[in-house]
Formats: sequence, C-alpha cells, structure tokens
Amino acid sequence: MILRYKTNQPRCLLVLLAALCAGPAAGANANRVDADKPGGSDHPLISRYAGSTLYTYGDDNVGTAPMLEPGKGRPVEQIIEGKVATRAYWGPAGRSALEVFRNYQSALRNAGFQPVYECEVARCEADKVQHILVRWPIAARWVGNDKSDYHVIRMFEYKPGFHYIHARKSGPHGPVDVQVALREGDAGNKGTADKVLQYVQVVEAATVEQGKVTVDAAAIGSALKREGRIALYGVLFDTSQAAIKPESGATLEQMAKTLKDDPQLQVLIVGHTDNQGAIDANLALSRKRAQAVVERLTGRYGIAPARLQAHGVANLSPTSSNSDDAGRARNRRVEMVVR
Repeated sequence: MILRYKTNQPRCLLVLLAALCAGPAAGANANRVDADKPGGSDHPLISRYAGSTLYTYGDDNVGTAPMLEPGKGRPVEQIIEGKVATRAYWGPAGRSALEVFRNYQSALRNAGFQPVYECEVARCEADKVQHILVRWPIAARWVGNDKSDYHVIRMFEYKPGFHYIHARKSGPHGPVDVQVALREGDAGNKGTADKVLQYVQVVEAATVEQGKVTVDAAAIGSALKREGRIALYGVLFDTSQAAIKPESGATLEQMAKTLKDDPQLQVLIVGHTDNQGAIDANLALSRKRAQAVVERLTGRYGIAPARLQAHGVANLSPTSSNSDDAGRARNRRVEMVVR
C-alpha cells in the first residue's frame, strides 16, 4: 500500500473499512470481487493495498463523512464536511486483516500522521466499534446507487478480524484525517473467504461555490421591516481582499432594488469576517469590503450616498462557531441594517 500525501493539498480524511459480507445473495456481484468496477480509480492521495481490486466507489463535491474520536469510556462519532471520495476494495487472496492493517498504520506513520483513536480486535469489540459504523456505508454516496448492494448494506456487520484507526496530520489548509477499518472475508464464501475488504474514504476541505442562490428584493425588504437587518451571502470577495467578485452582481442588484422600492429607507452596510487573522487586520478588511459595497451601490446602481453608511466589525459579531470551515463561512457576510 502506498500513501501519497501532498503538502499543497487541502484537508483529507481517509477511511478504510474491510467489512463486506459475501453470501449467497451476493452472487450477482461475484465478478466484481476479482476485477475493478468500470470507471473507478484510486484517489490521487491514497493508493489501494497492493493487489486489491476496486469493488465500488463514489464521489461527492461537498458532503459529510463520520469518523471516530476518543470519548468518555468509548469512542464517539464526529462528522467531517468537505469533498468526499469513497472507495471499497477486496484485498488479494491470502492476506490477513492484521497484515493489511499494519501496512496502513506504517504508511500513515511514515507520512507524519498521528493516531487519534485506534483499536484492534479485542478493543474494537469492547468499544463496540462495528455497532457504531454499521450505518455508515448506507449513508455514503456510491456510483450507480450501490448502497442497495448486498455487500454495501452489510459492510459493517460483525465479522472476525476487525481493526480500526483514525489518524490526523496538520496540513497547510487544515488537518488531514485518516480513518481505517478492516475485517476478514466471509468464511462461507469461496470467492471472498481469504480476502480482506477495505473501505477507503477521503475527505478534503472544500470551498462551497457561493452566489448560486440570491435573495430577491421583496425578501430583503420584508426582513428589514421585520428584523431591522438581513445577512447577505451573495456578495463575495477573495480571501483577504476587498474587491467584489463578478458573481456578486445578482445580490447587489436586489439590494439596489430594495432601496429604490423604498426611497425613504436608509441603511448601514456592515462587513463581517471570520476569526482568521489579527483583529485589527480583520477590522480594516471588513470596513473596506463594506465601503466597496457602498461604492458599487452608489456608482453602478445610482443609490444616493446619503442613504448608505459603511461599517466593519471584523469577527466581533459571529453567527456561528469559528471552529470549522462551515461556521467560518457563515460568519463571512455583508449585512444591511436599518438606520
């Protein structure tokens, strides 16, 4: 098994689970045990265990994946959001789950990952890890809706030789999380009895493309009358920049229409940032962004300058926790506030 970790890549979560149950009902899929499923390939950051075949796969541009972390007495499930790639492999004949597991442990350690939580057979049983993981394959995205496949449905049912590791490494764009679970094949099935099934999941930090949903002028006006403010996420800027991105046009147009529909309305344009960076720099940046919006509304849309005031509050008024990417994205916003 070769692990390819690139330091200029965003955060990734790798999950390997060898937990497929092959039985008589799976006969229609037997050919897939010995050959790669068409159209699939290894993720560029992680190779399969040498000699394995790709049973099935799936990708999600922005999704979530669960992983285990230490809890009080037993591990707890945490959810990671990002770009998700899922792979399931059958190992080569004659390799034990422990042998495959040791390869992953070694590859992760050599790449600089540190274990967050791991267990081998006895501890996995004591911590009931398979009971926690049993739902995960059904929730994952699979090509061709393979979640209805017999093997996928029963991937985490109890079988001997179950091993698990979740490891983490700090990367330039955030932590890289790796999660591995393995178990031996089905003793009653001659096609998989001596093969280990591996479920591999990679989650990379993903920036959600914004500006695809706009709030119309009626909704903006209604919120201003009802609450005195509205947060707008369709006014976009590059990181640490105050230049408005072209895809902000639809939201700015609706902001201008709201002001034109109510000529007496006067508002504050307030810039908000997340907590990344120094507070003084964020204050300056949030003010510049608010001022850029004011200048766009007055210069392009003809709104009287006296009706608008620009202010920036940096990360002093968050709507969400800044502990993860999703929360920070919600905190980066422009607000209209009635004066």
